[in-house]
Amino acid sequence: MNNQGFEEAGNGLVPDLNMNSFMNNGKGNNNKKKRLTSDQLDSLERSFQEENKLDPDRKMKLSKELGLQPRQIAVWFQNRRARWKAKQLEHSYNTLKHEYDVISIEKQKLQDEVSLYI
Repeated sequence: MNNQGFEEAGNGLVPDLNMNSFMNNGKGNNNKKKRLTSDQLDSLERSFQEENKLDPDRKMKLSKELGLQPRQIAVWFQNRRARWKAKQLEHSYNTLKHEYDVISIEKQKLQDEVSLYI
């Protein structure tokens, strides 16, 4: 019996605790994370700008066009939506902060003006 990541010992299997198991998270092969090419990124960005939600047909079309796994496309869109949402929140925060600062200054001016008459 050949189970990847396990060795036969006596009457059962025990984990194979060699250094490669730890280095590869027990996967047994050394798959490096592959970066997307600039053309792939450009295509994904254009597609995201058109619609930030990904339907199954569009996912399969992009997968074939770009030579990527459908799961890679789905994860890229999920991560891109998270970055987009974070930027939207940052923009909203900055807008509200600016409005607050303007109102705060106006309030102080009004308080100063009222204190002149008291």
